[in-house]
Amino acid sequence: MTTFTSRRGEVPCGDSDLYAFLTDMRNFRSVIPDEIMSGWEGTQDNCSFKTDGAGRVTVALSEAMPHSEIIYDAESFLTGKVKVRVTIEFISGMKSAIRIDTGLNMNPLLRMLLGDSAGKYLDNLMDMIESYDGYDRVRGCNQSP
Repeated sequence: MTTFTSRRGEVPCGDSDLYAFLTDMRNFRSVIPDEIMSGWEGTQDNCSFKTDGAGRVTVALSEAMPHSEIIYDAESFLTGKVKVRVTIEFISGMKSAIRIDTGLNMNPLLRMLLGDSAGKYLDNLMDMIESYDGYDRVRGCNQSP
């Protein structure tokens, strides 16, 4: 298994709100840009959508440790089965740190083709997470409606 790890990023919301937001897969619809995906389907525990680069992508919530770690099982034609772990670290009531790592089984040819593009993708993903303009919707997610 090959593991890729993002840099540590910081986001403007508390760990409990971020955890509540990320464990409800329906929220991913508001995070993934429309120009990247189509055919969105989602429930609280899983979602699927189509992308130009990877075809149909399915993601399911696998494990969750309150306020600190979330593990997703994802699958696409391009990558096959992938584990994605999101680690959340408390900084303050209004700030959290986040790190993403992913593990995938790759044959030597795919590993050679990917090269360092997976690491660059995770860096770009962390840039998008830090610059996401919807954190006002994330704050308060751990509160009952």
